[in-house]
Amino acid sequence: MELGIFPCIGWSSSQLSNEEILKQFLKIRPSSRWLMLGFHVALSNNQLWTAWHCCERRHLRDNKLARSIDAEFIRYLAGTHHVSEAFSKAGLGDGDSKGWLVYLPESQDFLDNSATPQSNYLQIFENEYHQIIEDLNIEILADKPKLDISYAIKLGLEEENLNLKNLEDSLIAFILSSEFNS
Repeated sequence: MELGIFPCIGWSSSQLSNEEILKQFLKIRPSSRWLMLGFHVALSNNQLWTAWHCCERRHLRDNKLARSIDAEFIRYLAGTHHVSEAFSKAGLGDGDSKGWLVYLPESQDFLDNSATPQSNYLQIFENEYHQIIEDLNIEILADKPKLDISYAIKLGLEEENLNLKNLEDSLIAFILSSEFNS
């Protein structure tokens, strides 16, 4: 699934705890389509789009396992059907000083079991994220999602036979395993 850049941006904070950041974020976010992930979670655009597609498809069919679309997305990234486990694997950890601000685009089409994001999803993201970053008093990072074996292991992938050559395929299989086992 090659959809290009996924709407997310890295951030860091040395002043506030993750608990404080999340508490404030949940008050100010525009909708449940905005979420935060641990920095170790967003490893490639294709990984994020695969999780979005699985999540959006369940949302449009009204058969999500999680109560909200943001929790469903996190559940897929964590490769599990247990929402509480997903937050511990893919959410912000207590000692983390970095993370990802993520926007889950609305679908414009749902044909043949395939969801397509709104054509203006990046514009929506660009219009909103600056204000969120400013309101939270966190700093924007120049980082983009990048394949990293140690981050994939932290997310829950098995270390055995994992290498950079097959990492993206392994991440996508990890996501899909939660779809087929749920």
